Amino acid sequence: MNNSTSQIIFLKPAFIRKLWGSQKLAHKFNFDLPKNTPIGEAWLVSAHPNGMMSYVLNGEYKGLSLAELFKQQPSLFANLDSSGSVINKEYPLLTKILDANDSLSVQIHPDDKFAEKNHQCLGKTECWYILECLPKGRVILGHNAKTKDQFNQWLAKEQWHKLLKYIPIKKDQFIYVPSLKIHGLLAHTMVFELQQSSDITYRLYDYDRKDELGNLRNLHLKEASTIVLAPDLNSSEANGHDNYLVDNKFFKLIKLINEGINHYSYPNTRWLQISVLDGNGIIDDTSIKKGDSFILPNGYTDFCLSGNMLLMVTYC
Repeated sequence: MNNSTSQIIFLKPAFIRKLWGSQKLAHKFNFDLPKNTPIGEAWLVSAHPNGMMSYVLNGEYKGLSLAELFKQQPSLFANLDSSGSVINKEYPLLTKILDANDSLSVQIHPDDKFAEKNHQCLGKTECWYILECLPKGRVILGHNAKTKDQFNQWLAKEQWHKLLKYIPIKKDQFIYVPSLKIHGLLAHTMVFELQQSSDITYRLYDYDRKDELGNLRNLHLKEASTIVLAPDLNSSEANGHDNYLVDNKFFKLIKLINEGINHYSYPNTRWLQISVLDGNGIIDDTSIKKGDSFILPNGYTDFCLSGNMLLMVTYC
């Protein structure tokens, strides 16, 4: 049982309008979505500076954005080193649920080096846990070009059938998507996503869709061609083991299937963030349910779960 007096910090998600979204997250997770609006993303735990913030729902910090909390209360996140210097200037993680009612653009994200040089931000390595998909669902992951010249040739001619690599998916499958990897969710797929806190996306193809104003959305072919690897590389950097889906320098992702009453301990963590993807129950003496996301601050490394639930625990 946790001995810390620290309070569980519950967060209110941000809901993002997307051309490819729907209202499915409202009944799937009981989220209070804006009515008659295609919502594609629920940003569950977010302090991203573009304003898509999570806000504290309870306790003495109620009403603060996660970004404000992270800056004003560094002790909650053990975010000062022995000399008193800040370790992370910005909250480093971002968790979402994506409802791809229609296909997302074919895209690629920069790594830390390219993103820092060109955008002064983190790169974007991400991963998906499949919550829903079609019986014969697929996603785009990688490409078939052997050289940069071949990549650019197929890209210029929009020969997607040659260029893009598809893989089959099923419910509860995990997929790691490192930076510099071409990818895209296809229609009727819902995923939990953990990523670095970055919002830099280069689109290669967007199915010739138009935005609300009737304009084609911007593509970023030059940037994509610059950073893509050819031939494509399969990454093993997730380093998954036991119930860790990812355990690397970017983040840790733990899948917890709790049945009954169990105790958990994560020593040597600065803080934990947790999302409940299915079921309901109790953490220590606090009720939690499907759709909840919360932070266990520094010192809250041991806890007891009661109930049948699927949870994702993340930290870095």
